[in-house]
Amino acid sequence: MKIKQMWQKFIDTPTFVFFKKHKKLFIAILNTIIVIILILIWFMMMFQPKNTASLATVNFEIVSGSSTKQIAKKLYEQDLIKSPLAFNLYAKIKGMDVKIKAGNYLISPSMSLKTILNMITSGDILKDEVKITIPEGSTLEKTAEIFEESGLVKKQEFLTKAKVENFKHEFKFLNNIPCEADLEGFLFPDTYFFQRGKLAESYISIMLKRFQSIYFEDVEDNNPMDLNTYEIVTLASIIEAEAKLEEERPIISGVFYNRLKKGMLLQSCATVEYALKEHKDVLYIKDLEVDSPYNTYKHPGLPPGPICMPGLSSIRAAKNPANVEYMYFVAQKHGAHLFSVTYEEHLRNKELIKKTERK
Repeated sequence: MKIKQMWQKFIDTPTFVFFKKHKKLFIAILNTIIVIILILIWFMMMFQPKNTASLATVNFEIVSGSSTKQIAKKLYEQDLIKSPLAFNLYAKIKGMDVKIKAGNYLISPSMSLKTILNMITSGDILKDEVKITIPEGSTLEKTAEIFEESGLVKKQEFLTKAKVENFKHEFKFLNNIPCEADLEGFLFPDTYFFQRGKLAESYISIMLKRFQSIYFEDVEDNNPMDLNTYEIVTLASIIEAEAKLEEERPIISGVFYNRLKKGMLLQSCATVEYALKEHKDVLYIKDLEVDSPYNTYKHPGLPPGPICMPGLSSIRAAKNPANVEYMYFVAQKHGAHLFSVTYEEHLRNKELIKKTERK
């Protein structure tokens, strides 16, 4: 009885009567508050770096006359921010949308939205930069030549510094590689924008960071023989040197895995050319007899190390070989290969190519 009286007393209070009378208004206000809180939470999440653990950097170009919307879209497409909408809103609210300066900026996915905006509005651009491109399949020596031709560093200085022992402290993935080894295979082939006047170590470190980003962040690892990083990169470099067509890389990788499993010689012409230190359109029997640990016609298993700088597709193929039964392949003149399961079939393919190319 007392509870009933107390309840009756409560519902007769002016506050309750007011709430009851304006119930829809209160619900609308509550919903609005919830929506605002959710928007704030979303905005705070979008404000955070795209990838706090990323070591990668991107040379981001802002063309004169670009709108904030265009810049936000480009940043998002290059995986540098979480949301173009959040970027636009923050820039507008802070009045930074009218202060953005054209130029090239070195931006990382580990930067927050605020950091990026501060950078591009303060005009912290890359100064006195040199654009260089390291083609996929370049050797360490060729890479050093490109650096010398660009005027950044002398070839011999680059080669002297491009040693595992000089970077083991900075990059843990080099710890299981012999100290005396060079960085063949690990300087990721790409287009870079470098500042003049830096030491060779600075340029090499940037390229190693790019490799680290690609190898450990962008490519899944499903290699069936549990090969280590050095072995994977070595295999990827052979695939890079052998394959001319994108779609054939996983198949060629599958062939090499099959041969490794059976303890067969890899018999890669690319490794022989690396041992000879020259490219040959045709390898002769005497070439296949070259005395080198890189000669996979004489030595079983993988060579001692990579033979060139593999690109993304070859690294992906080495980590994810096609599930095929092929044991052999032979190159055609236009770059494609004929694959076979048996040696007899392989010989027939070789004869077929000879006949076709005579015509």
